[in-house]
Amino acid sequence: MAFPVRIPGCDVVEPPQPGQLFSVVTYEAPVYDNPSYPWFSGPKAAAMTKALRAALPGGVEIAFAPVDRSLVFQPIHGDPTTDETFGGWTDARATLLRGDRSGSLSVNVRESRTPIPPCVAGDLDERRRLPDDTIVDTHDTWYETNGVRTLSRSATAYLPDGSVAHAYATDDASDGSGYTGTVPLTIDDLVAVVTVPGLRVTAPVPPGTPSPPESCNIWAESSPSIDQAQARRWDAVLAQIPLDGLTLDPPLGALLPASTGGACQAVRVTTPGRRSRLSVSVSIEQPLPQELSSNDGATSRRLPDGTVVERHESRSTVIEPSPSTQTTRTVTVTRPSRTQIQVTSGDGPEPLPFELLEAIASNPGLEVSR
Repeated sequence: MAFPVRIPGCDVVEPPQPGQLFSVVTYEAPVYDNPSYPWFSGPKAAAMTKALRAALPGGVEIAFAPVDRSLVFQPIHGDPTTDETFGGWTDARATLLRGDRSGSLSVNVRESRTPIPPCVAGDLDERRRLPDDTIVDTHDTWYETNGVRTLSRSATAYLPDGSVAHAYATDDASDGSGYTGTVPLTIDDLVAVVTVPGLRVTAPVPPGTPSPPESCNIWAESSPSIDQAQARRWDAVLAQIPLDGLTLDPPLGALLPASTGGACQAVRVTTPGRRSRLSVSVSIEQPLPQELSSNDGATSRRLPDGTVVERHESRSTVIEPSPSTQTTRTVTVTRPSRTQIQVTSGDGPEPLPFELLEAIASNPGLEVSR
């Protein structure tokens, strides 16, 4: 690009810098309560998620996708002593739909103790200075790879409390539908997103804020995808199933797609003395078991209508925070229609009883609507 160049809002513009590539690989299990980041937690992530979604302009929808692609802020990995340059952020991403336009949005937030960076040619188009001393850098650009052009827009806010919020939108829908030629959010939309008060590191978390939804998977053969309308019908069924006085966070009835197809939801059982993790998954076009089993930890039986009910119990040793043995129970119901419902309870001192898991999995409403 030509240099020198003037950038609105910048008193001094530094020359362009050579591009850099880097990658980050993490191996630890994702958890919200990372002691290295005391400002962040599960409820904080949920409050930020709510604020972010409320900041989207009218007429914008979040595409039906797994939790980690549904604009839900994810755990922070690593430690500040090693991630000072490239880590230490929580991010949320999704495919957005706006009329006939679609594209991706990624938002990340971190706490920073470093000075606001200088204006660098090629990195921004404008630096805005807001009345509360917030500084927002914006950039509207494109890049091309193998002849395919991607349009992108971004806004980065440096907030007075030390928060840095970055929003990046492109015309790449990231859900397999390809490049649409239009970015679903304007620069002003992105500025509104990164400056919403609820994203700030110091923003208080309202009392009673639940934890964000957990990611889930389906341990079955690959399943065709489930559309949102079908998932919502199943949600209504799950929300009405009696649960023996259990308290769930959040309640059942919010299925999302799984990465292998089908739909699933994972929730926490918060009832004192029964704390555990409960997951429900529904997949279709699954093979109906032909042989029944009765071996160590697993049994199965066939009902008069041909439905096969399988029960499985396993134990594992957990080292942290202190050595303990955890039991996991799973009930899998496969119907002649090849719809399969799997309900699992574990990750706690005592899983829920098989009878309750089977009552959920056997509900006749969890069938494909024709």
